[in-house]
Amino acid sequence: MVILFGSEKAPPPGEGLARNRVAVPGLFLPSLDISLPQTIKKHHWNYEELFATDVNDSVILDTVRKHKPKLIVYSGYGAQLVRKDLLQNGAPLLHIHSGWLPQYRGSTTLYYSWLRENRCGASAIFLEEGIDTGPVLAKRHYPPPPPGVDPDYLYDTAIRADLLIAVLRDYRSKGLLLPKAQETVGNTYYVIHPVLKHLALLRNE
Repeated sequence: MVILFGSEKAPPPGEGLARNRVAVPGLFLPSLDISLPQTIKKHHWNYEELFATDVNDSVILDTVRKHKPKLIVYSGYGAQLVRKDLLQNGAPLLHIHSGWLPQYRGSTTLYYSWLRENRCGASAIFLEEGIDTGPVLAKRHYPPPPPGVDPDYLYDTAIRADLLIAVLRDYRSKGLLLPKAQETVGNTYYVIHPVLKHLALLRNE
């Protein structure tokens, strides 16, 4: 079951830059010209489309309760924190963060690890009320995005999807998801400054 919320009427600024398709060995890059509703209908998945823009809207909580899922795969808007009502609804929320946790918590961490270590990362976690503090289920390192591949709207989402598929395959074969041994040392990052972002982009030219 897919629960859709939000609006596709106004794409984020700069998303059009991600239309340029460049092959990345070992990584599937989707066509952003195909919308999520189109994908859902093509594969005949069950779905509900809700008139809500906030994940904590009561209509979303009511819909989740109606379907009684065992696991929720959550992908939502940046800067929205899932509140306790949904987190404690009985089904864990699986989320893929585009950063190596716990060292890179917070926003735009793909760029920070790219600048500091010349590599990117993705981590699968169960969400908690804290920012990227939930139990880590799996994580992978990835090389920086190659020239011609948009980091924000294409590469970031592609590495998240790559790890998500691996985690869901493991869940399907084992029937459960077990957290790894927890590390506690890490930093929380804020939206990267445009100058630092530009320096990262210059590294692969």
